[in-house]
Amino acid sequence: MFNLSLGRARTLHAVLPQPRRTRRNTAAVLGVALASGAMLVASPAPSTSAATSRIIVGADGDSTGLAKKIGAPLAYHAYGKLDGSVPNGKMVNMKSNVSWSQVANASSGSAVYNNIVRWAKAIKGRSGPILFAFHHEPEAKGNTKFGTASNFIAAYRRVVTIFRAQGVSNVEYTWQMTSWAFATKSSDARYASKWYPGDAYVNNVGTDPYNWYNCGSGNGSWQSLKSVMDPSLAFAKAHGKKLVVAEFGSQSDSRRPAWLRDAKNYFMANAATVRAVFYFQYDDPGNTSCHWKLSTSGDFQAMKELASNTSFIAS
Repeated sequence: MFNLSLGRARTLHAVLPQPRRTRRNTAAVLGVALASGAMLVASPAPSTSAATSRIIVGADGDSTGLAKKIGAPLAYHAYGKLDGSVPNGKMVNMKSNVSWSQVANASSGSAVYNNIVRWAKAIKGRSGPILFAFHHEPEAKGNTKFGTASNFIAAYRRVVTIFRAQGVSNVEYTWQMTSWAFATKSSDARYASKWYPGDAYVNNVGTDPYNWYNCGSGNGSWQSLKSVMDPSLAFAKAHGKKLVVAEFGSQSDSRRPAWLRDAKNYFMANAATVRAVFYFQYDDPGNTSCHWKLSTSGDFQAMKELASNTSFIAS
């Protein structure tokens, strides 16, 4: 997906046979707190299947500008790189700058190990809970240079293990995939289960559903969020995990306000599972036919209704 940190650049995924998204900030509590003991490597990550009351609502990209437009607070989903500064956000992504094998084999004292520790210490010093994701959308074409699914799993587990060894107890480990990974056939190399680090290393399943419509990998079909997101929701439920909608968006169209209202109703109907949602308030310069940023009065009003609803909270 993308890197929305200092100098926000977006990495476009390969065109898929059905709408999904290639791109990638957040806020506060659905009600399940992480027990400190659940952070032990030997223990499974805590189940988050219990019903909770409120869903974090935020945005990727220009969350501050969008919050001003709608007159309601929004959490921020931030993207950074392993060797770069640790961005601030309710949700924070670390993208590797080296192969996943190098991360998986990071030994104490190495540059990679020290960078992971630096991230761990920075996040440990912040008020939580913070949703933390390592290398979002690993299965996307743009990430194949980092290694295989098994390499990614080993790297993800290594990062979590180092964080736990540093006593980080204020994060929820969030495994972020494209929505397509949950919908494609099991023989596809991008199939989500092939990239899953395991229940012991995941608190939240993350997904990036998009209504591409007539841009990017879209085929001209207008898709509801429900139709794109249902497979991700089913996966999270099957593993007893919460679902983080780390990015979601719709191509610009007169129907987008109604699309957003339907999305809000879908989130509310699944509040027992949905942990957080972040609208993708960013237009990718590498894919100029897609206009994700909310821009009309109708868009802003619909987003305001979502963010102002008592089922949602920004921190």
